[in-house]
Amino acid sequence: MERSKGRYAEALKLVRKILNQLKEVWQYSDSQPTEITLAGALAVLFPIATYLEIGYAPIIQLPAIAAGLYQLYCVSGDCINCRVRASFITFCFYAVGAVLYLYKGYYWQGASYWGWILLTFSSFGSLKRIKKEQLHRNNG
Repeated sequence: MERSKGRYAEALKLVRKILNQLKEVWQYSDSQPTEITLAGALAVLFPIATYLEIGYAPIIQLPAIAAGLYQLYCVSGDCINCRVRASFITFCFYAVGAVLYLYKGYYWQGASYWGWILLTFSSFGSLKRIKKEQLHRNNG
């Protein structure tokens, strides 16, 4: 019993640390807020929207939640390689979402569905910016 309380307290401490780091990043950075927004939308909105509009697809929806949380974890840390990986994964999920909506023919039913293409371009721009930063750091 005592061991589980210690693990819970340790996990809670880690979550608080990550949330504080995300708050600092949000307030004082220019590219990370975009990553945080894309990650939050991927973890929360992507599964809900695809479930309501396309149907139950756990092979896409459950990993999307994990990918969004992973990107939040990477943004809260200081590892540029982790951020590049997470941004690439996020871009892939948004690209898959855009293709799914194209396949279902939703783009011709309303303008709001074009948001998936916007998210895809935004995540690609974020990935490109982070990759450029990674190359700059590695090459001096």
